Amino acid sequence: MVTKDEKGRLLEWDRTHIVHPACPIGQDSKGILFEKGKGVRLWDTDGKEYLDFTAQFGAVTLGYGQTELVEVCAEQMQKLPHSTLYYGYSHKPIIECSMSLAEIVPKGLDHFTFTTGGSESVDTALQIARLYGNIKGKCETKIISLYNAYHGGFIGPMTLTTVGRGSARMGIGPLVPDILHAPGYNCYRCQMGKEYPQCKIECAKYLEEIILWEGPNTVAAVIIEPCQSAGGGICPPPEYWPMVREICTKHDVLLIADEVATGFCRTGKMFGVELWNTIPDLMTFAKGITGAYFPFGGVAMSDKVWSASEGLFLPTPTTYYGHIVGAAIAAKTIEIYLRDKIAEHVVEVSKPMYERLEAEFLPLPCVGTLGGYGLFRVAVEIVADKTTKRMFEPSLNLMNKITVEALEKGLLLRTCTGADTQGDRIILDPPLVITKEEIDKGLDILYAILSKIKCD
Repeated sequence: MVTKDEKGRLLEWDRTHIVHPACPIGQDSKGILFEKGKGVRLWDTDGKEYLDFTAQFGAVTLGYGQTELVEVCAEQMQKLPHSTLYYGYSHKPIIECSMSLAEIVPKGLDHFTFTTGGSESVDTALQIARLYGNIKGKCETKIISLYNAYHGGFIGPMTLTTVGRGSARMGIGPLVPDILHAPGYNCYRCQMGKEYPQCKIECAKYLEEIILWEGPNTVAAVIIEPCQSAGGGICPPPEYWPMVREICTKHDVLLIADEVATGFCRTGKMFGVELWNTIPDLMTFAKGITGAYFPFGGVAMSDKVWSASEGLFLPTPTTYYGHIVGAAIAAKTIEIYLRDKIAEHVVEVSKPMYERLEAEFLPLPCVGTLGGYGLFRVAVEIVADKTTKRMFEPSLNLMNKITVEALEKGLLLRTCTGADTQGDRIILDPPLVITKEEIDKGLDILYAILSKIKCD
């Protein structure tokens, strides 16, 4: 147990020496030091217990204290902690990891390059897409992403990202050139002022207009999240992904599915694009591939991209490319997903969760809409007026107050505000091994908080 004085010293050092993402430099922390976890629960240094409805940005898919993954990690570290893939050298874990991936990815995406995380995976996919355009002898350098998208924190992925409405990118420009943005697929707050289904998926059609105006021979790829993650758990209408796939095929533009947040059972499918039977040309992955037990990720590519690239050098690998420990853990993680039928479990426990949200939460005066798929970014949008969809005044700091009260009651959740995304949303993103009883306990806490909110 950490004493009160020691905790104070640690937090003061933290405040004055450590940069925290999405937090102003030098700002006081929340005053919590997490110390241990088991299943879907966390404990801080004061011994307080929290039900984790964040899974650390959706990454801790198999929960805390997964002894099988810890044992694999320790065994591999003792045997060989690192082995480079440079110059054609290889090792058994990376081959076994690749073979396991080939069994579960969408058909034809069985060629891989590996990274240490999601941002690096996206950056790598951008390089592959531009290299592929070069191979074809065209001036294909432009990449199109969506408004309200999040693709990572490196300069390339950050240029693709519009969550934060540009504020996260201030002061670090210029950014990567030839990055364009198309309207997102948020039907509740349509950027094009349309109503679904009368809109006939105008957002996808507008994407094609951008490709045509820019010139298909200048556009290397379109990159889209199956469902927008940091953008607030926003999922597209069912027609969207098949339409985008058809558009990209028609104009010979690569389609990149950014599955960093949606991959590995979180939506109730192994990968999000499976919800719409769509196969991209490139697919990024990270987070769930190791259940957050090791920084690891990669890009899956189609036969078309692989064949065109044979004999060339891809200038992306880093020192820890295809890390042997990460590969060993990833292979075991995939084994657990399949053995324990995690995707099926997600479908089983999420169904009553959505039923309860619709029956009890949606009628509340402050709840405008719900979002998410399976246990991916289950979203509750908070509004001041349900008819006009008007948000609460930012000065009320409502979303932060909800977060703080939930913490006090032992529930760790995530919120995003309309200042950064397209609405004020509470995001529920628990580990995939959560039980129905644990979901109900978390919803009980959240309902008690939301039912007290007074609307105008």
